[in-house]
Amino acid sequence: MSRANQSPWKYAILWLRIYFGAHLFYSGARFILTSYVPEIPGVGGAYVAAASDIYIFQIIKYLECVLGLMLLTNRGVLLALMLEMLATVNIFWLNTFIVATPRQLFTGPQELFMNGALLLAYGGYYVSVLQAKVEPMWLWDGLKNVARARERGEAAPASVQQIEA
Repeated sequence: MSRANQSPWKYAILWLRIYFGAHLFYSGARFILTSYVPEIPGVGGAYVAAASDIYIFQIIKYLECVLGLMLLTNRGVLLALMLEMLATVNIFWLNTFIVATPRQLFTGPQELFMNGALLLAYGGYYVSVLQAKVEPMWLWDGLKNVARARERGEAAPASVQQIEA
């Protein structure tokens, strides 16, 4: 059993995943239900208004709602965290360095901390991404190998080299 699955870390990670998922779901659902675009002062407001004018803001809010549900239901957590990281970095930069009002100075770093901490907590699944040399493998072949490993009662292979061995 990994240390991340042992108490108290298991519960800290669980709480953080649920909190971040609820935050994303609320943020997305609030926009979907009310079309609320926050008033942001200065050039940050112009940036958000421009993103809204070309529908990027709306896409991000719908995506946040879906990704929040994924985190809340513990389905596709890695995919949700990776996809949300793009918006997280944008939010962090905009809130911390561009707008920098007290509310934004809290929400920008908070968003980056939550997403970054969860990416670290689930980081063991990224081992194959960090390998210097890998061979091509279709997604469906990788899924077949994971399914075969589960049928044999083994842990899922962490790398292409483990699969080939």
